[in-house]
Amino acid sequence: MTNHHDVLAKQAVEQFRQALSHETREYITAAQLEDLEQSISELLSRERGHIADLVEALARTLRSGVDKPELEL
Repeated sequence: MTNHHDVLAKQAVEQFRQALSHETREYITAAQLEDLEQSISELLSRERGHIADLVEALARTLRSGVDKPELEL
C-alpha cells in the first residue's frame, strides 16, 4: 500500500464519518473505522495493480506492432 492510498482512505473514512448523524457515530468504534480505512486502502492497491497489468498488456501490444517490419509496396 502506498502512502497516497493511505491518505485517500483516511479522507474517505473521515468524509463517511462526517456524513453520519451524531447518534450513529457513537455506535461506530475507532477500531471499526480503522478496519474500514485498511479495507479501502487495500482495494485501492489492488486497483493500482490491475491498472499496472493493463498498462503492461498495452505496452506489449504496442511493442509487438513496432517489431513487425512494414511492407513497402
